[in-house]
Amino acid sequence: MAVRPLPEEEPSTRRPERLADRAATERLLAAVGERVEALRSARFRGEDPVVRPRRVRRVADALREGALAALAAERLGALLQFDDELLAPAEDVVRERLTSAYRSLAVWDLRAAADALDQAARFARFPEHQQRIALGWALHRLVGDLLLLVPGEDGDKKKQRSLPAVRIVRDLLVTLDQLPHAERDFYAEEAERLEARWREAAEDDRSWCVWALLRARVALIRGEGAETALAWLLRLASRAGLDVPDDDPDGLGTLLRRARAVFALLAGAAESEELRQLASAASPRDLFRAVVAALTAAWGEDALAATHRFALALYVPETTPAGEVADG
Repeated sequence: MAVRPLPEEEPSTRRPERLADRAATERLLAAVGERVEALRSARFRGEDPVVRPRRVRRVADALREGALAALAAERLGALLQFDDELLAPAEDVVRERLTSAYRSLAVWDLRAAADALDQAARFARFPEHQQRIALGWALHRLVGDLLLLVPGEDGDKKKQRSLPAVRIVRDLLVTLDQLPHAERDFYAEEAERLEARWREAAEDDRSWCVWALLRARVALIRGEGAETALAWLLRLASRAGLDVPDDDPDGLGTLLRRARAVFALLAGAAESEELRQLASAASPRDLFRAVVAALTAAWGEDALAATHRFALALYVPETTPAGEVADG
């Protein structure tokens, strides 16, 4: 009787999984934790401790001791001494956190930017990193002013002809001698550009509508609450002339009526079944999409893309020889 041969198995391309030694890992982390606590105690006493590997006899112990010292220094952003050199092993963490902070500012995420700047400040030793952290906080204030100060609506017109943070950025930049001239000039011009956009929104209805669309967008993507997004969309629709009767059950007019019902109930209007149904059906995202579509059709340009006029642009350095970055 013929026997069908079994197919040969394809050789596996997967590497065997490597598992960490739990007991050895816990011993290592416990030793690092002891060093970190000693460093914290020294800092509490006002010292700026330098981590040095302890002297050991065996090569294997020396390797472990070097790892312990490096990990402890990185955890607290302390300096690490190897032979006659002082190292800052956490500066790559600082660089990554700074990148994250600036990118968050470019998408109006103030909370994420603040968290990243706080983390960077804990570890930064290089002067240029410390100065970029300071600049990051000034830009954080600038983006905050841009979002929170309503163009043209402050009672004190003298104050609100400009964004207060622009002066903070401008005054700070002249002190940042560890940053390239090109980088400082870029952010000075960027602060002026954003202020000019904000001023334009105070005078021009269409620019104000773009700014209000940005506010609604930020409220949606940053979780500021449904009522906040609905409020900005209602104001925007009114100013843009979009608040018109509409019998389409899925149309803009219906979506606006639902949004108004939310605030009617909050304001204490006499409740009715119709009002409650309208309010319960209100959707900030549906209204946002409908408003974007209506504005895009009316303006002949992508209304959502227009909000990027109020986004902070980020400096991208040109490739230059090392050493040509600072004043001194």
